[in-house]
Amino acid sequence: MRVLALLLAVKAACVLLVSSLTGTVAVNNSGRWWGIVNVASSGNLLTNSKNVQLVLDPSLALLSRHQRKLIRQNPGILHAIAAGLHTAIKECKWQFRNRRWNCPTTHSPNVFGKIVNRGCRETAFVFAITSAGVTHAVARSCSEGAIESCTCDYRRRGPGGPDWHWGGCSDNVEFGRMFGREFVDSSERGRDLRYLTNLHNNEAGRMTVASEMQQECKCHGMSGSCTVRTCWMRLPSFRVVGDFLKDRFDGASRVVYANKGSNRASHRADPRHLEPENPAHKLPSARDLVYFEKSPNFCSYNGKTGTHGTSGRTCNSSSLALDGCELLCCGRGYKTRMEQVTERCHCTFHWCCHVSCLNCTSTQTVHQCL
Repeated sequence: MRVLALLLAVKAACVLLVSSLTGTVAVNNSGRWWGIVNVASSGNLLTNSKNVQLVLDPSLALLSRHQRKLIRQNPGILHAIAAGLHTAIKECKWQFRNRRWNCPTTHSPNVFGKIVNRGCRETAFVFAITSAGVTHAVARSCSEGAIESCTCDYRRRGPGGPDWHWGGCSDNVEFGRMFGREFVDSSERGRDLRYLTNLHNNEAGRMTVASEMQQECKCHGMSGSCTVRTCWMRLPSFRVVGDFLKDRFDGASRVVYANKGSNRASHRADPRHLEPENPAHKLPSARDLVYFEKSPNFCSYNGKTGTHGTSGRTCNSSSLALDGCELLCCGRGYKTRMEQVTERCHCTFHWCCHVSCLNCTSTQTVHQCL
């Protein structure tokens, strides 16, 4: 019996090993695809005959089978996805730099830590900003010619007004939204409340990018006169997207699952399935962020919830806002120390073409939470 059990265990291990090498095991955990931001390096990419990096090595089990297929079908898009994730993470950290939860990340496949296992406001923002990052980066990469399967958005053509017409190269936000929906949403499974809120927040991120598109124009005419203008649609800066989603975070709607039936033939969330927890509140719009669980206490370290606490964080002793020592340190107090900082100063431009600077050292007062 022991020999038989040992043989079965060895067989199971071999099956798992072969499956992982052939890429047949699909990992569908919510947000696990975020891990490619840490592994999408030159060692993990296949190249074509022109030495152009194309796709992620399928032996890396961070993506589902469908996600790997999408990457293969769209050469060049992996770089856009990774760039979009980098931008989203950077923006998340900037937006929450003065909050108790400051968007901490790791270098493991679970980039945002255990917070994504919850259904709180912070989780909603993470899903929305990363979805927006992919849409934004893919749309821009299309117009730059970096993705083989898409180009500029040329749908707007012809006269647009009495003194201007459509032309130029519009950022392809429609392709970005379509690809983002296929790629990002495919990692979600189930029909429960978590599934619906994740899909809703993913779409809110994509819609924010699309709704903030701006018209840009170039003038044509003799001696710089603007008798005729050529116009196209340009993506907003990602800071605009981050600011909008941060506002939606502050006004996020707490929702419950409304069991009104489901369309099992569709993988999209039906907005009618989400209702405000408070019946007196209005239904969340498509661009609102939604959550279903109270945020954990971010004041102290808690390994179970994955919160790091605010001990050691730099605070502003003269501020009464969220970055102030009283609020950020959760009433524990803070310590003060003097720190010498060296910065570049007295910079001079020399023709042509370099800038020379001096190094200036100053003493600054730093306050840190206890």
